[in-house]
Amino acid sequence: MSQPLDPVHARLEELFRTYGARVRALLRTYGLDKHGVDPADVEQEVRIRLWRAIERDRSGAFHASYVQRVVASTVIDALRRAEVRATEPLPDEDDESAEIGDGPVGPERSAGDVERMQGLDRCMGEIPERRRLPIALHLQGFSLQEIADLAGIPSAEAARKLVSRGLEELKARLRERGYGDFED
Repeated sequence: MSQPLDPVHARLEELFRTYGARVRALLRTYGLDKHGVDPADVEQEVRIRLWRAIERDRSGAFHASYVQRVVASTVIDALRRAEVRATEPLPDEDDESAEIGDGPVGPERSAGDVERMQGLDRCMGEIPERRRLPIALHLQGFSLQEIADLAGIPSAEAARKLVSRGLEELKARLRERGYGDFED
């Protein structure tokens, strides 16, 4: 006799019964194998992120658009990790000139960094949803065509407009909260 699933696990399994085939099809469209990324690993990370989301908001509705955003952000993170692994080998142990960072970070700087990141996160959360993902992809260094492809935007020009308008709005919100001035 099998044990009944806890509510979080049951919701996760229901999500994957509903959207699992779409998730796998979407992962195939990204061509992860060409970048040395295992689609099964990315699918597992999607499951973990959805599980955490369900734990945070047990009564939340997780529709196809939310699942698609989780897949897109997970793919982006996996591709970034693969790119870093491929281009930045670790220094040899006997290489004394290799130093990581500028030394220890003090608690004041660390707390300030956390506060600024939380402020940025709040400002990003206030940006309309259709601009949020393109801005996040732009800030991570993706090209306009990559942004269009990953976010399901019809063209690179449409992605450019969403990014441009979204960045202006983000800068204005950050200025309002006292996070400094930005070059235009």
